[in-house]
Amino acid sequence: MTTPPSPPDPLSGAGSAAPTILVLGTAEWNAQIATNQHYVVRELARDSDTYFVESLGLRRVRLDSKDVTRIAKRLRHAVVGHQKTAAYRPVPERATVISPLIVPIHQGPTRLPNRLLLERAVAEWRRSPSPRILWTFTPVTYSLEQYADFTLYHCVDILQAFPGIDASAVSVGERNLAERADLTIGTSRAVTAHLAAVGFSEVLTLPNVAEIDVFSAASQPAAQRLPAALFAGNLSPHKLDFELLRTLTTALQGHGELLLAGPIAAGGGGFDRELAELERLGARYLGVLTLDQLAAAAGTCSVGLIPYALNDYTAGVSPLKCYEYLSSGLNVVSTPIPDVVETAGATKHITAASSTGDFVDRVLATIRPDTDDVIKARVRYAGDFGWRSRGGLLRDIAHRMPRRAAEVVAQPAGETGGIRG
Repeated sequence: MTTPPSPPDPLSGAGSAAPTILVLGTAEWNAQIATNQHYVVRELARDSDTYFVESLGLRRVRLDSKDVTRIAKRLRHAVVGHQKTAAYRPVPERATVISPLIVPIHQGPTRLPNRLLLERAVAEWRRSPSPRILWTFTPVTYSLEQYADFTLYHCVDILQAFPGIDASAVSVGERNLAERADLTIGTSRAVTAHLAAVGFSEVLTLPNVAEIDVFSAASQPAAQRLPAALFAGNLSPHKLDFELLRTLTTALQGHGELLLAGPIAAGGGGFDRELAELERLGARYLGVLTLDQLAAAAGTCSVGLIPYALNDYTAGVSPLKCYEYLSSGLNVVSTPIPDVVETAGATKHITAASSTGDFVDRVLATIRPDTDDVIKARVRYAGDFGWRSRGGLLRDIAHRMPRRAAEVVAQPAGETGGIRG
């Protein structure tokens, strides 16, 4: 006798149509470093049709070679689209990348034509018969939430604190979204506090996680490691404490080596002169590495660095590189970024230094490779902070939300519900 299947959990989303998801990003799909939004798209697209809209351009455009190159690429992608099997960052099978041609000015006379162009670019999502989710990493949405059955704001940074960003457009967008978003995700306590101050009421704090499986697979035993301290990320003057790095490079002479990897000032600003000086002092620049190349490099080092400057922007940063470093078996030394300070309280493998001198001393004290047991302990600790489990949580949210939104609509006035963080 065959046992009949159990009825679906009324909140699980099982048995209901998979949602169609529109993700508004703040970066290009082929950005040199994958960030939270790229991984979220990959995870959502495992079981839902997902559209990723590339950056609408919140940063003021400069007529330099980098921005001209970006504009040319955007024009090409708008015309010919993105190849599913692009070598740099393949597009998931159920994902579509959209490169809208809009003016990167979000106030005054450009708003109406931008809204019409953006609505046209996402017409396929707007016409979807499935429940429609707007999952936005930018608060500048041009009111696309009016077409969504559920709207989620995924806030990974205090955007208006970053130099060059149109802070006015961001602030206005957040105030509007505070009234319209059904759920908000903040990636650090500082970001969550910022959202609460703006007026968001449904906020879930989910710190960034990392592609830990790739890094742990490349982690080497102590005998194959060098006395080297690695920073991997955007080499940006707005994020990095250059004076600290210069002091550290000098102090490491005769003890170990400073390695730097990542794009130079991908978020704006120049770092070429600073990088040249660090190289003159003995640092080594590895260039822009693929994820596999970065994991291979990290797996032979001893210390992972988060040498961030302390400012309004970095106060809200949740560095996923913490877990990239740990899953490589590295000891982590950071400046006292609030999110790292909190994380350091939960494990001895992360240190938030109190000053430049303390930072340098802690790096020098741990520059020699640790034992295999300590390296393995760090890798095990990082095992709980990967995209495998986080992706499952995000897909669960996506499948629950359309059903919950329908329940809210069906309730009498004054009895609205929601999922709280």
